[in-house]
Amino acid sequence: MDLSVIIVSYDSRFFLELCLRSLKESTNKIESEVIVIDNNSSDDTINMVESLFPYVLLIKNKVNLGFSSANNLGVKKAKGKYICLLNPDTVVPEDFFSRIIKFKESKSSIGIVGCKMIDGRGKFLPESKRNRPYTMMVLKRFIGLKNDYYFDNISKDEIGVTDVLCGAVMFMEKKNFQKVDGFDEKYFMFGEDIDFSHKVLKQGLKNYYLGDLSIIHYKGESTNKNHKYYKSFYGAMGIYYRSHIANNILNKLLSHIIIELIIFFKSFTITSRFKFRKKNKDCYLISDIIYDGLKNRVSKQINSIQKLSDKLENCEIIFDSNCLSYKKIIYAMEKFSKNNSVIFKIIPKTANFVIGSDNSREHGQVILFDLNK
Repeated sequence: MDLSVIIVSYDSRFFLELCLRSLKESTNKIESEVIVIDNNSSDDTINMVESLFPYVLLIKNKVNLGFSSANNLGVKKAKGKYICLLNPDTVVPEDFFSRIIKFKESKSSIGIVGCKMIDGRGKFLPESKRNRPYTMMVLKRFIGLKNDYYFDNISKDEIGVTDVLCGAVMFMEKKNFQKVDGFDEKYFMFGEDIDFSHKVLKQGLKNYYLGDLSIIHYKGESTNKNHKYYKSFYGAMGIYYRSHIANNILNKLLSHIIIELIIFFKSFTITSRFKFRKKNKDCYLISDIIYDGLKNRVSKQINSIQKLSDKLENCEIIFDSNCLSYKKIIYAMEKFSKNNSVIFKIIPKTANFVIGSDNSREHGQVILFDLNK
C-alpha cells in the first residue's frame, strides 16, 4: 500500500466530515487507507464515521489518550509506505497527495514534508514553518516578547528546508517515523511536533516546507484559550526545554517554577476574545444548486468564483463543494483574504450543513439546513 492517512479526532464531528470528504477526492487514484483514532469523543463522531465512511479504519479509544499516543497507535496500524498525520479540522486539495508524493520521490534524505496552511479566513498560518527552539527564544516566548519562533528564511510561497513543521500536517515515510520511535508520549497536546522534527533532524534528514501547496487548517477547534490550554501549551514547551536545551539540574528546576508562574498569570488574565461584529452586508453562494434551506441567509447566488468582484468587502462567501473543487475553494480563500472583513464557509459534498471559522482563536460555526426545503 502506498499511503496511510492518520487522523486523531476529539469532538470535531462536522470538521472531520469535511476533512474526510476532501480526502476522498485526493486519494481516489492512490492505493491508500484512512485511519481515524477517536479519543473518546462525546459528540456524534463515531456514528458519523461508521455511517458515512465505512471504509475508514476507526479506532475507538475509551479514554482521551492525547495527540501523541493516539498518533503512535495509528501508525502501528498503518500499512502504507508513506504516512500523513493530519488534523481533523483540515481541508486538502484534490492534487495534494499526488504532488507531495512526487516531491518526496524527487529528493533524497527527506525527513518530513509539510505545506502552507491557511486558517478559516484564508490567512497564512506562520506555524507552517518554524525554527528549532533555543534558550533565548524559549525564554522570550515564555514571557511574550518578540522572538524568532517562526522561520522567515524563505517566504510563505517558497519551497525550502525548514527546522520544524506543524503536527497538523506531516507527510513522511513510515520507516522514518519508526526510526525515531514516533512521537514522545510525554507530550499530551502541543510540542510533540517540535520534538519530533528535532529528532528527525538529528538523523541527518531534512524537513521540507512546500509553499506552493496550500491546505485549510481551521485551528480554533483545538485551541480554547483557557487554563487547560495554557497548562498544555507551556507545559509542552517546558518538556522540550528540559529534554533538549537545559544542560543542568538547576536550569531544569528553574524551568518548572517559571512555567508554573507563566501558566498562573496567563490563566488569571484570561478575557473574552469574542467581539461583536457587524452583520455582513451580503452573503454570496457559489453554486449551481438551489438550496431553499439557505434562502434566508443568501443574498446573491452565482455559479462561478470568477464572477466575484475583486473589491468585495464586508461579506460572507459560501462555497459549495458539490460544484467547486477544494483546490479552487482554497485558492479563492487565499485571494479574497486580502479584502476587508470577508469571511468564508463551505458546504461539504452531499452534506446538510455549512461550516467555517471566522477566527483561528475560536471555535468554528456550523449551520444546519434542510436539504428538502
